[in-house]
Amino acid sequence: MKTKSLIALAAIALSACGGGGGTDPLTGTTTAKSAAGVVGGQPGALTFGSQALVVTGSVTQNGKAASANDVQPGDVIAATVVSSTAKASGTLTVSGVDIKFEVKGALGRVDVAAGTLELFSQIVTTDALTRAFEDNVDDSYTSLTLADLKTGDFVEVSGQRQSDGRILATRVERKLTKSGDSGYSESELRGTLASLDATAKTFLVGTQRVDYTSATLKGTLANGVRVEVEGPLNGTTIAARKVEVENKASGERSGGGELEGQATGLNATTKRFNLLGYVVDYSAATLQGTLAEGARVEVEGTFDATDANLLRASKVEVKHANSGSGSANGEVKGALASVDMTAKTFDVGSSLFYADGQSVIERDDRATTFDQLRNGDFVEVKFDSTKPIGGRNYAVKVELKSASSGSGSGSGAQEIKGSISAFNASGKSFTLNGATVQVTASTVYEIDDRSGTEAAFFGSDRTGRRCEVKGSQSGNVFTATKIELGDD
Repeated sequence: MKTKSLIALAAIALSACGGGGGTDPLTGTTTAKSAAGVVGGQPGALTFGSQALVVTGSVTQNGKAASANDVQPGDVIAATVVSSTAKASGTLTVSGVDIKFEVKGALGRVDVAAGTLELFSQIVTTDALTRAFEDNVDDSYTSLTLADLKTGDFVEVSGQRQSDGRILATRVERKLTKSGDSGYSESELRGTLASLDATAKTFLVGTQRVDYTSATLKGTLANGVRVEVEGPLNGTTIAARKVEVENKASGERSGGGELEGQATGLNATTKRFNLLGYVVDYSAATLQGTLAEGARVEVEGTFDATDANLLRASKVEVKHANSGSGSANGEVKGALASVDMTAKTFDVGSSLFYADGQSVIERDDRATTFDQLRNGDFVEVKFDSTKPIGGRNYAVKVELKSASSGSGSGSGAQEIKGSISAFNASGKSFTLNGATVQVTASTVYEIDDRSGTEAAFFGSDRTGRRCEVKGSQSGNVFTATKIELGDD
């Protein structure tokens, strides 16, 4: 479980906010500054770029009242910078945070192999950098992979619209809402309005048809504006109760700005690319790393005095040139062993892995290389078990953790996740990711989001069920301190 942070946030979001100001640590002068991008770090230790983030003042989510607890890794947010200290290890304090999500509703399809999800007509793609979590009843989060999601789950997706209308997810959050609950039939959607028919009172967002006959309207509808839509799904049409036109990003009119996200529409001739609805001119910028289409970047600069949607960059840092695969179906946390630099193989307990050039190796939300892995390092590995080679699973992403990351590093702490096999009720054991899981009298059980008992867990055949186990490993035996059994 991951405890939600109350104040430490991070790596920032979508459309910038107007107003506010930041203090230049070198000159002491106050200048207007906005931040927009994707939250990084871990629950309880969030980051913006290389800085920790502290949130003050109000927090909203798509314009609705929320709290700092709701800002989590992978969220796309917008904020006004209050103050900023040294970049390398400092703190960024922001106010007026608005958390942005692109789509919310019940999953219609999950394709783990393709790394895609579908909500009504919206296609969501994932990659190795997509964060997936479950929102728990005790105000905590459990890390998920795509294989943990299923048709009918109610989810909220943050991300970035692609040129083909698909959403590249930065965070997928499974909510507690179940079929039959109030609000389960509700859908929410953000995107660009097209095919407006003022007579029939319909329009499209991507390929999604929206009927706004009974909707409360805020703003003037027109093709090309960005809108937020809320309402139930009626067949294949959203019967909107509310349609709100988003204010065009106001920028700061020559104020400073920080953006973080995926660079698209890269034009090496004009030295420009698109980022979260902004145009970034990097012709005069210091460039760190190799800039390419789809790269994840961090940008600093100043908004143009006449075009608030144009950021003239002074610095562009490439954090990830490669975003890898979204087809991970398992997860392991623990200490590295048997790292082979030549073969690009390694072990975590009894789980064996191999990596290649598309595997994402990451430390502190920035790409690193396989040769930085060391025996004993605590890592979180997301893997694809459908592409085994020589008894080893394919490592989609290897994330190096620090002792302060809240990941349970040290003291032999580990986590494994996958599908249960060799379930032995009488022997009180089962197999998960090749390890034999054994329990003790103090093992804690959580069954379908509720506190459980040993008798309840072993009282039914759990073969094939998705499960997360926390504990410690010796050889091929994993001794569980906690077992979390997911929903069927």
